[in-house]
Amino acid sequence: MRRYLKVSIAFVAIFAAWSMWQRGCKETLPDISVGDGMIVVRNQTAEKWTNIRVWVNEYYSGEAREIPAGGFIREPVGRFVASQNQTLTSTTPISSVVVLGTAQSGARVRVVWGKPFWH
Repeated sequence: MRRYLKVSIAFVAIFAAWSMWQRGCKETLPDISVGDGMIVVRNQTAEKWTNIRVWVNEYYSGEAREIPAGGFIREPVGRFVASQNQTLTSTTPISSVVVLGTAQSGARVRVVWGKPFWH
């Protein structure tokens, strides 16, 4: 009887652990997030992205060499510059962010936050 009880408890514990592991994390992080004066771009693919250009509000841009698979970049809004050297401030409302680049396979990468007009 004791052996049966121990085996039953072990089976229930293993099943509970397995079901929790299978459930995983349901909530995923957004590809692009904007807040607290920072812009975060996440590469949630299995491929490295290279030659990254990030456009903010259509006119301000910044660059990154690469974002590894599963990696991210986090930049303050003041690092994004327009054509005549104007920079964003932390109080500037951000309406769109567009990330352009190249995946490791050679495919083009385009990730959008907001509603851009040009990109």
